Amino acid sequence: MEIGLFQQQSLKLTMSKELSQAISLLQYSSMDIVAFLHEQALQNPLIDFSELPVYTSHNQKNHATSDSTDYMSSIPAPKETLYEHLMNQSALLKLDECEQAAVEFVIHSLDDAGYLHDELIILANQLGQGQEQVEKALQLVQQMDPAGVGARSLQECLMLQLKRNNQWTEKIEQILTHHFEEFAYKKWMKISKLCQISLEALQQLHEQIKKLNPRPGSFYMKSNERFIVPDFIVKIEEGNVVAYANEDLEPRLSVNEQYKLQLKNRQNQEMFSYLQEKYREFQWIMKSLHTRKDTLNALMNTLLVEQEAFFKKGPSYLKPLTMKEVAEQTSVHESTISRATRHKYIQTPFGTFSMKSFFSTSIQLGNNEATSTTHVKELLKKLVSEENKQRPLSDQQLANVLQSNYNVTISRRTVAKYRDQLNVLPSSQRKLFVTQ
Repeated sequence: MEIGLFQQQSLKLTMSKELSQAISLLQYSSMDIVAFLHEQALQNPLIDFSELPVYTSHNQKNHATSDSTDYMSSIPAPKETLYEHLMNQSALLKLDECEQAAVEFVIHSLDDAGYLHDELIILANQLGQGQEQVEKALQLVQQMDPAGVGARSLQECLMLQLKRNNQWTEKIEQILTHHFEEFAYKKWMKISKLCQISLEALQQLHEQIKKLNPRPGSFYMKSNERFIVPDFIVKIEEGNVVAYANEDLEPRLSVNEQYKLQLKNRQNQEMFSYLQEKYREFQWIMKSLHTRKDTLNALMNTLLVEQEAFFKKGPSYLKPLTMKEVAEQTSVHESTISRATRHKYIQTPFGTFSMKSFFSTSIQLGNNEATSTTHVKELLKKLVSEENKQRPLSDQQLANVLQSNYNVTISRRTVAKYRDQLNVLPSSQRKLFVTQ
């Protein structure tokens, strides 16, 4: 061992600012790219960035659009909040000053779904009024639109809506108040004996409640709407699958020639150094955008070949495909494919799908072939839709049918997992006691 200073050459990857920027641009959505370029144009005087046109539907191969399109008509009107909607109704009531204050206080105490979680005695103390006045104000709010607003529980919300629809009875209130959990899990034989009500009536009540809104204020919730704009449009032309990049999303970026001419002027060294640095930034952004475009085009071309059956016949023909396989074909790292598919969408003849949905793990079949998990889920949806509703198939029975009819071998637990992902209820909750 010797202590001293030594020189040694080595190679290592350093995460520079430019490399980090290129990675970020690859995973940005089209709208994120626009926001990023806006920000860069404000900071860099050499960047000229023109706005993207309003996205319209693509009817022709060249994606030409009519100049007479009324773009203003496509702008959504501002959504009214639940608070504003209820306050507008309260203004129509003939109330004195104290009653109006109580109604407004109750409205202000509702959550976004339209529920009241605070106790009336607490509201009364905060307002400085009696509990009876606050309860009267709550009753007025519960009579407002939407039906069910002002409820203190899910059961009360459902009953308020049933009363508004003239469907409420004392028997229904008894079931929802004292046997709600059994009713939700379709333990109707027990309820039928305890409440002296027929299975047919219970099933009709279940159908009525399914049409009610458990979150009456959800329509008025504040939300930042995100519009999905496809990055590629896939069409079938003369029997061939063809993909077109969405030209409306191409960023229109150019260099400001007036500032670029200043780069030839070296008299002001400080300005020259500043513009030179900004010009390098502009060149790097352009290079990153071209790299992003080339990567996405290579990825799309690979998907066209690997998932040709999907684009021609539909989602049930999705083949097993992993990001590692695509990475090998496009000569990039698997993490690059993962970043490139983030927030990207493809418009197909069967709808618009995220790029990530074209990747699926495989399930081995008995004949040494493989199928995708997406295909297995489609089979499960088909079996559930065609089953006898009075004797729905259990998870084990679904696994047995997949094995015998489609040669797909998966366990009962896997069936349960896929069923949950498809939002399909267990067999006990899918059962109908009376044929409709």
